[in-house]
Amino acid sequence: MKRISIIAGVLLAAASVITSCKKDKLDHFYDNRINKDTRSNSSVRIVNLGGYNQLIANGDTLTNYVILPINEDKSRYPATKFFPDKGRLGGTWWVPRQFIQAGGKAHFKIEGISQNPFVARTEFDVQEDYNQPADYYVTAGPVYTTGNIPEVLRVPRSVEAPSRPDHFKIRILNLSGDIKHPEATQEKILGPLSLAFADGTLVNPKSSNVNVGEYSEYVEVPYGTYQFKVLTAAGTQVTATGGPREEFVDLIDPATSTITKTVTSPAPRPVSMKLTYAPIRTFQPGGIYTIVVSTFELPYKLNNGSTGDESSFMQNAFQIIADIADPANLTYGRMQAVNVLPGSGALQLKVNGVKVGDNIAYANAGEYTNVVTGTATIEVSDAAGKVLASAKKMVDPGGNYTAWVYSDAKGIPQIAIAANNLSGSVPRIEKDGQDGSLWWTQYKYPFQFRFYNFCTDFANVNFTGINGQAIGRNGVSSNLKPGIIPDDAANAVLLMALDPYEIMAFQANPGVFPGTWITQVPVIKSADLVARKELYVRGGVPDQEPGYYSIALIGKDGANAPEGTKAKMIIVKHNR
Repeated sequence: MKRISIIAGVLLAAASVITSCKKDKLDHFYDNRINKDTRSNSSVRIVNLGGYNQLIANGDTLTNYVILPINEDKSRYPATKFFPDKGRLGGTWWVPRQFIQAGGKAHFKIEGISQNPFVARTEFDVQEDYNQPADYYVTAGPVYTTGNIPEVLRVPRSVEAPSRPDHFKIRILNLSGDIKHPEATQEKILGPLSLAFADGTLVNPKSSNVNVGEYSEYVEVPYGTYQFKVLTAAGTQVTATGGPREEFVDLIDPATSTITKTVTSPAPRPVSMKLTYAPIRTFQPGGIYTIVVSTFELPYKLNNGSTGDESSFMQNAFQIIADIADPANLTYGRMQAVNVLPGSGALQLKVNGVKVGDNIAYANAGEYTNVVTGTATIEVSDAAGKVLASAKKMVDPGGNYTAWVYSDAKGIPQIAIAANNLSGSVPRIEKDGQDGSLWWTQYKYPFQFRFYNFCTDFANVNFTGINGQAIGRNGVSSNLKPGIIPDDAANAVLLMALDPYEIMAFQANPGVFPGTWITQVPVIKSADLVARKELYVRGGVPDQEPGYYSIALIGKDGANAPEGTKAKMIIVKHNR
């Protein structure tokens, strides 16, 4: 017994050691932060618009000053302590407090080095003011432009939250310059500039007609997904920088600042798409943004036949700068209602008992409203206040919802709520049929669609492109039942098309594609996506506009359909 007790004690001790080891392993963690020290930032930020890549602070070199061959993998740039990602100055950089010396000052020298022996450089002092955070915008300066735009301009930056928590703040900063050596056909973009929504409607008088070298006040806008545009005094559009090549929006026509694509007939040459690149993105509640117009290098395709050569030119273009890190939206979603109830008058939308949409006419969408997250009770009533239909919906943070008010087969009003994907992200589909949920494509200039059937006279509808060609995948655009929101919430993706296109509606038995064309339903033409044709003051109206769209078949079929309710397709655009 004594021997057994000794053995048992040894085993218990060993188990204790093993348990202790396991505990130590559980306590281990990985620190994946880029910056692992405890440095703090000052209230001063450098905004690098001039393409500089090296920086010296108070005589201390902070970047790597390494030049790699043109075809070398740029990820091989060695990291530095203050620039752990490739060791080079990027677009924006917060000045660490340790560089702010006596009197709140710091001295910086920034340079642009490359294979070209010419080195662009500038030097300047920054001044920290605890009562007023500031950005130092570094431009291309006198190297490429004439006029009074300095190489470095101090601009106060707001860090005060919007007065309404579900809004964001935005302003425009005009640092455009007169280009020294423009291309022979290049248009001139200079003078007062204005901030507009996607359809060209001005955002606010305070952000309009901003002169060169000046910035507007911040204006407050409800959070959401927007395509902001910058307009000249003549109404022409200013292009943005950084158009993604994979979306074919990177090459710019110098004469019009519009996107170009290459056609092959009768000879290879670039042609204007009549669209000016401006990214679509979500602006978060509590966010603060500056849209800055400055001189940038833009690529264009040479009109030299089949060689495919490209060149670049200097032009005034805009960038979107986040003045604070995008806040996490944990509080709000967005909702609108669409009236597709045949024979109805104007409808009202209530969310949790509060009227948020009024006078929504048949075949029209109401304005978006911001809704606090959680379970929401949605009610739709007529002009007299009689509730016609109600539904409940869990509103997620950042969610975007459309409440479609329609009539079922018995004529009873119903509400179908669709969750819209306005993220620009779309899962790719693998060849083996997997959903590609871990492989996503992100679009900055999306042409994306959802399709719905709210016409009970057609039990199964397929939406197609011209001549019955497939558009989108099964479950998004085909086999659509009346009033049923497809489980597959992925958007159908189109890239910017060289030629006009059409969207058609077909009726078919389940599993049959495309079926029989519903000839009494007018086709939707790509030009119908253009919200305001008067926005395009040069070079003609484009064949389409980017955005997030819902296409719905609504109404009643047959000769006895009441006037104004005959079956048709409508377009709802979800970004502004």
